[in-house]
Amino acid sequence: MASNAEIVRAISEPFEAVDVAAIDWRSDAVREAVGDVYTSDLVLRTLESGLGSGVAGVYHGLEGVIDYLEDWMEPFSEYHVEWLEYIEVGDLVLVPSRQWGIGNASGVRAELELVWVYELRDGQVSQIWQYDTLEQAREAAAQLQQAP
Repeated sequence: MASNAEIVRAISEPFEAVDVAAIDWRSDAVREAVGDVYTSDLVLRTLESGLGSGVAGVYHGLEGVIDYLEDWMEPFSEYHVEWLEYIEVGDLVLVPSRQWGIGNASGVRAELELVWVYELRDGQVSQIWQYDTLEQAREAAAQLQQAP
């Protein structure tokens, strides 16, 4: 059986070498590729700040994740993600990332580092959180591991 880190790596890495702003997230191919990776009650909690994008909040299920990705990619003509490492903490996997995109209107390159925390249940992703720093993600993971 694959480790949680291996499962998250298998989800993430196919999107690393591509311009994710060009992906049709609602296509049948994407749904087939990721549909069985997430639980039906998946919850994505984004950064509260939304990083000035107006994209912040809680998204539910695969449709919610697709809505989030479309909203996040909308202002970019090009967007790339580099996954830096996969750190297992109990049932959680912390994944620091480096991201950059080119603004549609401005043509300006924007860069950010973001840490994703994935919780897995029975080999599927059930929750995802975003954090600004690895330190914040580690603190949250420690609290989540202690929660009943």
